[in-house]
Amino acid sequence: MNYAKYIATKAAIVTAIFAVSSGCGDDATPGDSALEGVSAITFIQRPARGAGIGNVFSYGSYEAGARLVELRPPTADGELSVLCCEDQGEEFEDIDISSYDLSFDADEVVMSARLSSDQRYGLFVLSLESGEIEQLPTDPGQHFLHPTFLPGDRIMFVTDAVVEEGAPQFQDEYNRNTTTQWGTIRRDGSELTLGARNLSHRSYPTVLSDGRVMFTQWDHLGSMNAGHLLISNPDMTNVTEGFGKEGTGVSNSYIKTVEVSPGRVVAIGTARERTVQAGAILDIRLGETYTEDGELRADQRMSEANASVQILTPHVPLNNEPAPESVGRYYDAYPLNAGEDLELLTSWSPGPVESRSLGAADLNAEFGIYLYDAAERARRPIWNEPGMWDVMPRPLEPRSAPPRIPDAGSHDFDDAVLLGSMNVYDSSLDDFEPDSIYAVRVQEGYSSEEGAPRDFGLTEHEGSARLGIAEVHDDGSWSALIPPTVPVHLQAIDEFGMSLRSEPVWISGNPGEARFCGGCHEDRASTTVINPGLTEAVSAGPFDLMSDVPRFDRKSDDFSRDEVVGVPWDQALQPIFDEHCVDCHDGSDAPHNPSWTLIDPETGDSQTITFDLRGHEVDIELGEPMLSTYSASHLSLLGPMIEDLDDADLEVEGDVPNYVQPTEARESALIQTLNPPVQYPEPDTGERAFDGPVHLLEEGRDDMSPDEYHLLILMADAGGQFYSRENIADLGEED
Repeated sequence: MNYAKYIATKAAIVTAIFAVSSGCGDDATPGDSALEGVSAITFIQRPARGAGIGNVFSYGSYEAGARLVELRPPTADGELSVLCCEDQGEEFEDIDISSYDLSFDADEVVMSARLSSDQRYGLFVLSLESGEIEQLPTDPGQHFLHPTFLPGDRIMFVTDAVVEEGAPQFQDEYNRNTTTQWGTIRRDGSELTLGARNLSHRSYPTVLSDGRVMFTQWDHLGSMNAGHLLISNPDMTNVTEGFGKEGTGVSNSYIKTVEVSPGRVVAIGTARERTVQAGAILDIRLGETYTEDGELRADQRMSEANASVQILTPHVPLNNEPAPESVGRYYDAYPLNAGEDLELLTSWSPGPVESRSLGAADLNAEFGIYLYDAAERARRPIWNEPGMWDVMPRPLEPRSAPPRIPDAGSHDFDDAVLLGSMNVYDSSLDDFEPDSIYAVRVQEGYSSEEGAPRDFGLTEHEGSARLGIAEVHDDGSWSALIPPTVPVHLQAIDEFGMSLRSEPVWISGNPGEARFCGGCHEDRASTTVINPGLTEAVSAGPFDLMSDVPRFDRKSDDFSRDEVVGVPWDQALQPIFDEHCVDCHDGSDAPHNPSWTLIDPETGDSQTITFDLRGHEVDIELGEPMLSTYSASHLSLLGPMIEDLDDADLEVEGDVPNYVQPTEARESALIQTLNPPVQYPEPDTGERAFDGPVHLLEEGRDDMSPDEYHLLILMADAGGQFYSRENIADLGEED
């Protein structure tokens, strides 16, 4: 696309396509529709921008001059009046408003607003009757965003404040932005409570009619890298999956959800990056299935596996490609009715609406307010202020308050989180062999906020520390106590200590919370029955997995099987290679040291990488330095990711080896070749994991110890990281 030409014709384009739909055109003003019964709408006007919020989880973009407005009646010739903040005093002259919510009685507005570039986004409550505005007492050094009213005079929000005293907040895995987590505060500004953390962002909370909250969670764990919809109680307990995984999703991320009716929501589906937080409008059913003829089945129970979706704007990109000029993207959508002929208030912009394209052309997105008729796929204009983003339209009218869900009670184990399953063999993902699962391994997650380099290793898996294992009882149950507010993921392991299933999701709990599931990712719509009503894990009591150990002490002083926490490559693994491997695998030109070559097609320069398990540092020197600080052994066993080679525009001659399969030690060539012994309940070198020889014994060398085998298995199952907490000299010092 010629974006220079687009700049010159921008005004003409906006005028010409102002009323063009994503598949057809209709420039009529709203007629006989659900909007006729609405006397007024509110929305935000923000100075237009094209950069700073390309990522759907970005939150710090500030431009002075935003305002909250009312349009009465909600038509193109209606009267626009400013609700905030022209009459609220000089301190609000440079305000930016990022989001807002109307109270259930439509008497108040809670806003996330920023008064100047050197301040943070805070929470403000505006009285629509008096025009008075009150700032709630939040930490002025932290951002507070995406507020939503909850029943019981509470407000939920997300923030980059951290719940764990003295700890830094997590940094997201790609942009290394400080992540947003959730919290609540009373309407009067008291009882600010922060919830348990996810490793990546939590954002866009919205209350459902049953009193629960739906929100977007960025799940990043290995190959999992997407924004999914989750549901929780308003006290931030009982988190369950809502939509996006298990093959139900159609895009990378789902944001800005609003309920249509019980079990049905609309959301914006888009890619995580470069989309200006906009995309296609989705109609999501949380437990119903569309048949081939388009009719709904009502016999599906509500669970993520049974969820389904219809794309209401089928021409709008679901990825981060620039949109065709007349198609554009939708910033948000608010349903006006609950029928099959769904109508929505929405914000839409023409043009590419993709941050890289906008930046290259020095353009901004141009969001205006529209009424979208999903049945006709017609977009009818309501309001578009030149140079402003008109976003988040809402009917200015009361709505029913959901029931208040009581706060969850606590167990009897102090502030620890009680974690477990009633029957780990109950799984919708695997058919486990009877008695094949010895224990559940609990892995804590952390990111570069610990002080490690940007990436923990060549596989780009996040930081991981073993909290311990909880043995599975004869009835399939297990339970453990873990530290509160800490994100963990679970691995069912066999007697060799190898993962049989690595759950690709982080979970965490508030202090005193009990988080028990039916199985190992069991059918969420089924009911688990226990006879005679009490699991063996509950009777025996939970395994304590460092539940009261401070985070700065959760690291290895001992690398033995039962004591190891982190697996730093230089301290835990390189000594193994030095002892058993480097006599042969020394980078020499020999049959047992295969090689491959990188070529820079622009210069013709090349670099050959030969299998080498020594510990010296190796750089890939072609083009811009693509990787450094990693050892020859790490590069040889894990190799650069093919995506990194593509990004560096380097060609490969020969096969890039893959000796370690992240999170799957059993499928890794390294582990299969070494053929480890039984680890549990006691090491037994007479029984091996695989049919075939034991590599070291076959070569006439001394065997590894069971602890050494366990470290290599744990490294593979944890994602193949190079750096760990043990590598950070000043761990424990506050910023």
